[in-house]
Amino acid sequence: MKLELIEAFIAVVDGGSIRAGAKQLNRSQPGLSKKIRALEAELGVPLMVRSAQGIELTRYGEHFLVRARTIVNETQRALTEMDQLRGALDSVVRISVAPASTVDLIPQTVRLFQHQFPDTRLEIYEGLQAVAVEQLRSGQIDFAVCPLWEPLPASEFSTEVLETMAMAVVTNAQSRFATCTTLTELEQANWIHIGAGASLSPLVVKVFEAAGLSTPTPTMECFSLTSTLGFLFASDALALLPAKLTQVPQYADHLIRVPIAQGIPCYPLYIIHRKDSPMTLMAGHLATILTRVAQNNQRLAGLEAE
Repeated sequence: MKLELIEAFIAVVDGGSIRAGAKQLNRSQPGLSKKIRALEAELGVPLMVRSAQGIELTRYGEHFLVRARTIVNETQRALTEMDQLRGALDSVVRISVAPASTVDLIPQTVRLFQHQFPDTRLEIYEGLQAVAVEQLRSGQIDFAVCPLWEPLPASEFSTEVLETMAMAVVTNAQSRFATCTTLTELEQANWIHIGAGASLSPLVVKVFEAAGLSTPTPTMECFSLTSTLGFLFASDALALLPAKLTQVPQYADHLIRVPIAQGIPCYPLYIIHRKDSPMTLMAGHLATILTRVAQNNQRLAGLEAE
């Protein structure tokens, strides 16, 4: 199966029509249609239904699209790694990171990495488990840094704990909930659920279930730390966030930890990658620096606690 046939299929799907796909690839519409027919003939199944309005994937097409994207992404990763092994450092490393890690861990790591490998470009996406796992499976990213709400298949993913994060209920310093001491008082509050691929934050669910309470109905699911903080600054909304956010100088005057008596569990932050897709040379260097930064931060935190 030729890679150009798979790339043609993806271009048509992303464009929504043969015409848009041809424009994206700078190819003629008849030529692109011929590639799609050749791919369907090789697979022995129809991948899409064509109409004047565009295309619609068949059941076969929907399943093949997942594999197709993985093939293209993995091929690009292989080419990138060969370039790196030949000494070309002007390559790309793509990672997905949990919002909490962007406060200290990722900036420290990026600074050290760019000092050592200034010609390597970084692409950093923000997301939690559901988003990160999808990106890993498709080959879109080299590795992810995020907490795990549910265990991942050990046969598919390699996971390593980077640090353990103390979590806290966080709100605006002027919020009417700022002095609450029980979760019961917060059941009817306006909660921002940090996006994890579901309308309810898994962490919020677990905390309230452990206290024998109903999970607050979300009024907002936010996939961006910046947006979450902006909404917290401007209202009396609540969110479950890493406690260290309230100690960051630029946030300290605006956010506080709500003094909840019930214990809020700590959560590990993991570095995750696929077992069947080894990291490229540069991704491996970035992961090594990230691990060292996390270990050093944990050591300094231990010294401060003594």
